[in-house]
Amino acid sequence: MKKISIIKTFLSGCLLCVMAIVQGQVNLDKRTRAGELTLFSDINNENVYYYALDKVHLARDANGRPQFSFLRYVSNQVSGPDQPASTEGDGGGIVHAVVTLEVTQDQIREAQRELLRKNPSGVIQGPVPYRSGRFGIVSSFKDPQGGLSRQVVGLGSAPILDGQKAAVSIQLTKQGAKILWESFKTSTPDISFNFEMEIPGYHSPKRATIEANFDQIYDHKAFGVGFASTYLAAEIRGAFDDLVRSGAIKVNQVGEDANMESLINTAYNKIADMMFSPVNGTGTPNIADMTAISGQQNGNLLDRATTMLRTNREEARTINREEEDRRRADEARRTGGGGSETPTPTPPAAGSEGTPPTAASRARGISAPGANPPGAPDDGRYRSGNNNNSNNNANRETVPAFSIVATFEMKRIHQQGNFKIDLNKAIADNLTLPFNENIGDLSGFMNDTIMFRQVNLDDPLYTQRELTAFVDGMNAQDFGQFINFVNVRLKKTHQSGAITNQEVRIDRNNFNRDGNNFKMVYGWKGDNDRRRWMDYEYEVEWSFFGGQNVSVPLQRSTSGAINLAPPIQKRTVEFQADPTIVSSNSIRLITVKLFYNVNGVEQTKMVTLNPARNQLSERVDFLLPANSFDFQYQVNWKLTNNQERSSVRIPASGAIVFVDNIPNS
Repeated sequence: MKKISIIKTFLSGCLLCVMAIVQGQVNLDKRTRAGELTLFSDINNENVYYYALDKVHLARDANGRPQFSFLRYVSNQVSGPDQPASTEGDGGGIVHAVVTLEVTQDQIREAQRELLRKNPSGVIQGPVPYRSGRFGIVSSFKDPQGGLSRQVVGLGSAPILDGQKAAVSIQLTKQGAKILWESFKTSTPDISFNFEMEIPGYHSPKRATIEANFDQIYDHKAFGVGFASTYLAAEIRGAFDDLVRSGAIKVNQVGEDANMESLINTAYNKIADMMFSPVNGTGTPNIADMTAISGQQNGNLLDRATTMLRTNREEARTINREEEDRRRADEARRTGGGGSETPTPTPPAAGSEGTPPTAASRARGISAPGANPPGAPDDGRYRSGNNNNSNNNANRETVPAFSIVATFEMKRIHQQGNFKIDLNKAIADNLTLPFNENIGDLSGFMNDTIMFRQVNLDDPLYTQRELTAFVDGMNAQDFGQFINFVNVRLKKTHQSGAITNQEVRIDRNNFNRDGNNFKMVYGWKGDNDRRRWMDYEYEVEWSFFGGQNVSVPLQRSTSGAINLAPPIQKRTVEFQADPTIVSSNSIRLITVKLFYNVNGVEQTKMVTLNPARNQLSERVDFLLPANSFDFQYQVNWKLTNNQERSSVRIPASGAIVFVDNIPNS
């Protein structure tokens, strides 16, 4: 038994070491393409690389079948006494898809071989550790003029681990279901997934500072509706662009050794962290938020996302045409038509490393859809940050760094006065990595009635109602870190007096396996009133780590989807220290202890800043009740000669906390 215990301890230590190696510190400023993969180097070792999980496809079940379903339904309609005879019923469609991110060993080996040609000492260590991710579903529908227009029809939380699954459902109108059904008969159906993944990492020290006047920022017209509204990340970016032009936000660069686009993105991320919180803790809205009008004049979230998608397509096409005209002119001069032997270099795609951004590189859209038609091969030409120098890639507009799928809500506590941060240190930040992929050829499954099904809803005896429950705004990593299980209990009281009770338990094992898609069903038991047949009741019980249980009492609903919004949500705080103050006070180490309260029980986390490694910025994820941002922290400073100073507990609620204010004694 003693030997077994020693072996278990040894294996556990090995596993922790492997995880520590894979979860490296990503340098957000240095990335390259090798084979089919996008690689990021380690900020502490330029010979160590991590690959981005950007290969997306439909997940498959144990039998190798795509985890996908398309239900097209019709409900018979009777015309009124003063109306002509009805020849067509009402109806629509529901599409459900489970997607996964995977990179094969062959792709890794090919990337390693190509990397060695660029860097003979380069080693691919493992995958980039995503912090979070979202994805949107884009398809075409008829516009008021009778043509087809691209629309954002669904949003979901993306998987963040290799092989992990995520599910999304969309509801279609009758016309939309007709068009999409016919589209699935082709090899490239008109539906694609557009991913936006958040990579945590560090920016190299830059000789620059960020200044922000919060009084002027909150006065901007985009933020006038206050904290009750939901904002797309790209809407925030658009407002920040205006504030840069007005001088309310300033990025001051010393010298010319930094990429201004990178500095602007860093500034925007820092200011946004202080003003906004991700909706539902992850930035992915629930179904009600997607279709609800939130005070904005241009409609619900899906409508606003579609508007930005359309704008981005137009701007991307304009830039692509300009780049193509410039390339042709350069080619004409090179061949003698313009009298110049040496062509003017065609600039790289906007947003690439070391390239000043064009207006369109800040266009607010999901992807570069003007350059990537549905079903186009996934060769990397349409990906953000691709360093492939082919002519095709040079003329393509790259994906903007600020996404539109992520959604935020304004914090109740507003910042005040002026804010300034020095970027002359390795500073923690997030990088948005966008990529997209067509859903793939499913035409061979059109006769499979499990995947493609058409039903008439008007036979009450055989009618059953399937309810889908899903945990809102959570991915498998968040679920596994914070939640033991969720119990959902369904109660349907039929008109005959019979009662249907069902219960589903969601835990870490079946959350990822079932793609966050859990179903309950009730049938027809004397329910002659079809309107009342839609009514049911349900209650929810949450079990969080640390023995915390939260019960949501019985509530009534008629919706076909049960949105399980966690009563406790993830928050993030960043602790920072100024290098000048650290040096002048001879600080060798800063240890910060975070205190937060979850349902009356105090929890703690600890983080260390190490000036010797230029590590003066660290982020901490923790849990708080929904709509709460309050926490406390305590700082310990270790000085030269082993002297120590400590602070008392300090209350805070912001996203950035400076921990370099040492007490006198």
